Amino acid sequence: MQSRDEALTIVIGNQKGGVGKTTNTYLIAYTLAKMGIHTLVADLDPQANATKTLMLTKSQQEDTVYSIKKTLMVGIQEKDLTDLPVKIMDNLDLIPSYIDFQDFTKYLYQNTNNEYEETHLLEPLFNPLKKKYDVILLDVPPFSIEITRNAVIFSDFALISLQTHDDSLSGAEEYVNTLSKLQQEYQLDIEIIGILPMLHDARNGVDQTIIQSAKDEFGEENVFTNIVTQMARIKRFPINGITDKDRFDKRVLDKYQQVTDELLSRIGLFIDDKEAK
Repeated sequence: MQSRDEALTIVIGNQKGGVGKTTNTYLIAYTLAKMGIHTLVADLDPQANATKTLMLTKSQQEDTVYSIKKTLMVGIQEKDLTDLPVKIMDNLDLIPSYIDFQDFTKYLYQNTNNEYEETHLLEPLFNPLKKKYDVILLDVPPFSIEITRNAVIFSDFALISLQTHDDSLSGAEEYVNTLSKLQQEYQLDIEIIGILPMLHDARNGVDQTIIQSAKDEFGEENVFTNIVTQMARIKRFPINGITDKDRFDKRVLDKYQQVTDELLSRIGLFIDDKEAK
């Protein structure tokens, strides 16, 4: 990956919940870190699932117990996020979320005067962090338009997570509409990397139908060729943290290596195209 003056920032989204956004966030981040790419995960979801999994991953790496000293919400109130990142492992840091982040919307409307300020509250807080990393991945909740809009404003790319059921496809469509509106309103330079499918039930023909529908809706070239198949080990990572100990771990991590390679390839095509212009 070519060195840049600031991090490539990627928001991982879908307007529906339960479609694998958080799983994709921390497993792509873990893979990038293993590749030597200095990566930050910003957990912008009050449920803090990415935080829980990555903190468990941290505990796998060391014997000490780590307690989070300052929450994301406190950092926003203090207008300084630079002391928030927690080292998970080499090349992987985390801005942890906590339940108090559910007060973000209330804080937002109490501390802004117009729509522009509402959508741009987080951008200046993340700008100093962009100088310290190669990639920043943003995990956002599905139902908070306020957090989604703030994340999109300072992102370079969007990756859409698609679990193969109807609600996820409609959520992807709604998410693309949200991106389009923000692009037009604020002349954003954000690009959609693509749609990353995760199989809901590999034995069910509905999965292939949904993937084909996504190709018809968004264009075949915009759907990842690498599809995340059902793997039981993925469901264990939120309980134990991400591990690399046996063939079941290896199967998941090999798949995410393929996904991450494709992601970087797609980003490279966008960058090359912009530079050519």
